[in-house]
Amino acid sequence: MSDEVIDPSLEPSAQEKKAAAKAGNPLIPLIIAVVASTAISFVMVKFVFAPGLEKKIKAELAAGEGGEEGGAAEAPKDAHGAAPAKDAPKDAHGAPAKEAPKDAHGAAPAKDAHGAPAPAGEKDKGPKQTKAGWEVSFPNVVSNLTGSLGTKYVKVSFTVLSDDKNIGDIVEENKSKLKDAAIRVLGSRSLADMETSNAKNVLCSEIAANFNKALNTNTVKQIFLTEFLIQ
Repeated sequence: MSDEVIDPSLEPSAQEKKAAAKAGNPLIPLIIAVVASTAISFVMVKFVFAPGLEKKIKAELAAGEGGEEGGAAEAPKDAHGAAPAKDAPKDAHGAPAKEAPKDAHGAAPAKDAHGAPAPAGEKDKGPKQTKAGWEVSFPNVVSNLTGSLGTKYVKVSFTVLSDDKNIGDIVEENKSKLKDAAIRVLGSRSLADMETSNAKNVLCSEIAANFNKALNTNTVKQIFLTEFLIQ
């Protein structure tokens, strides 16, 4: 049997062998890409998606547990967001007592001799000393206007000015008599009388005169209107 003759032209040259050795295995870059992609996916799932999903699941479980326990209501807080004190006063049903309303200056409402809140307007009943004298309020006097057939009425509130420091007691003791005197003055007026330019000045003068007549003194110096309403 004769030896096989190999054509030297078919064998790779030295340069081709060197280039093939340098190129290496073509599958290596593909393997590296697959491994890198897997590693990146693992990192994203473990450190990005998993923590967020875990927080969401815990929140849903906590909400479910709260619903099963009856959804206990959060304790009410005050206007500043603070929880009520443990020893805060409570009403007859055990709920925190509501704070008593305050006036425009933030002061607590006046109370009567028994410690109960005084009726509206009661705290303004006492006389107040001014440079002109002593003043006391006389609120809410209402009367129909003459000639209106009961379709028009006037409502006034006013301040009584006196030199007598006891004017508050005098007015209170004669409240019904003085109110009747004021109503008589108002009831003698028509709508046209009330619309004149000096109607209020005349009204105050006549009320002061009728008050002094009812009290049989000259203790009332002047009347100041604090409310004047016609409807």
